[in-house]
Amino acid sequence: MYDQLLPLQKRHVKRANEILTNSFIDNPMFIYFFPEPKKRRKILMMTFPIVIQVLQSNGRLYVTSDQVEGLFCVSHHGEKTKMGKLLVAGLTCAIRLPQFLIHVSLIEFMRKVSRLQPANSMLANYKKRYNHFLMVDSVCVDPNHRHQGHMTKMMKAAMTETRKNKTFCLLQTETIQNVKIYQHLGFSLVEEVTSQQIPFSTFVMIYDPYETTVNMKKNQPE
Repeated sequence: MYDQLLPLQKRHVKRANEILTNSFIDNPMFIYFFPEPKKRRKILMMTFPIVIQVLQSNGRLYVTSDQVEGLFCVSHHGEKTKMGKLLVAGLTCAIRLPQFLIHVSLIEFMRKVSRLQPANSMLANYKKRYNHFLMVDSVCVDPNHRHQGHMTKMMKAAMTETRKNKTFCLLQTETIQNVKIYQHLGFSLVEEVTSQQIPFSTFVMIYDPYETTVNMKKNQPE
């Protein structure tokens, strides 16, 4: 399934951090949190190494090659968290917190986080109702290597695993452009989550080849 990809290794991390920053610098969610562009870049460069550690505690990170043209994370809902990696992420976060607070007000940041509850509730509902499914996160391709099939290669691998496990795959995105790409690959838009408190939408998308979620809904009592 992932034969054409490489598991993220230590030698990839620096490059992965650069690509994540360059890919998400214009993401509506990060603009919402950090409106000033220069400050946003500094914060993302500081934050994504921690994000990578958190993702590795819950899933598997893959890169397209040793050149790291793109990367993404695949996790299985229902699997145990790797507590060692999560602990390392927590310690790194604690060490870097003073640097983070130089650039942003923690109170304002947490206030903005609380406004994302409707989108988080959507994923929570799936986690509550279904024991096992795939989640795809942090999909990105270096802006200099887009339109070369890297996104397709990554997503096709996750979709192949989804079919092998006879389950479904879930992801979120904040850009309508990505919605169109994922729809072209075979994902369906489940819901557009909007709020008057935040200036962007969150799009919840699903790849459900065996109609697992549809059949579950049909079998639920009225």
